[in-house]
Amino acid sequence: MPSRFERGATAAFVVVTVAAGVVAAVAPIVLPGFVLGGSACGGGGSDQRCTAIVRHVSLVEASPRAWAFVAGGVLCLLLGAAVRLVPRGRARIALPLAVFALALAGLVQTTRIEEKLGPDGGTYGRTDADWGGFLSPTLVDLREDAVSRYDGTLTEPGGPPYDREQILDSFFVRAESGWRVLFVAVVVLFFAAAFEFVRRLIGRPALAAVTAVSAGLVIWGLVLDDASTCDPGASECYDGLPTALAVSASALVWGAYLAGVLIHRIVVRARRPGR
Repeated sequence: MPSRFERGATAAFVVVTVAAGVVAAVAPIVLPGFVLGGSACGGGGSDQRCTAIVRHVSLVEASPRAWAFVAGGVLCLLLGAAVRLVPRGRARIALPLAVFALALAGLVQTTRIEEKLGPDGGTYGRTDADWGGFLSPTLVDLREDAVSRYDGTLTEPGGPPYDREQILDSFFVRAESGWRVLFVAVVVLFFAAAFEFVRRLIGRPALAAVTAVSAGLVIWGLVLDDASTCDPGASECYDGLPTALAVSASALVWGAYLAGVLIHRIVVRARRPGR
């Protein structure tokens, strides 16, 4: 018979996984994902005139690859709900592991895109090729639409004509609520599934939490390092820094846990009769 804590932990995992799965499945479709844009210009020097071009798109409008997030969210939702339905045994361990695998795949993909967006959630001045396979096709479509609309026309009455080479020669991309919500849902699924898998494997909640958090941080650091690239002409490069910080944070987590265990044992011994 499962303990009250076991039942509560299982119920919490189901609720978190189902909720995050719903968010991951719905956000790419119904919420605004990115703001895409740039400028169309004509002339040069003091005579140059430009027009801003902006397009708001959902994630599935930005890239067909976003449907993989939708499918992953649905699978996580179903796997989370199935935890309450399967009997005790290996399946109860395999289901959180499957959610963790899906979340890890989602974390890798979202981190690669997040790195291109930059720390402020937006990046300016990248060519379409620099945005990678997720966003490049829709940026190319945006440029083709802009060229067909502006090429050869005047920037303003009496002004210079738009120059084809100056129409969306580079792009900006800014994250909106759909992307931010999806990213948070993936991270929540990643750590929740890691904790539940380790907890079912070793049966000690505190140790499972420490193991899941520390291992999760290191894995995330490795993913960040893999996603980040150093410009050969840049004066600074932080290659390896995310992993180093993650390992340091994990060491602190383990240090706090071991210190807590030691203090607990000292307190227990001090309270024993005869001491």
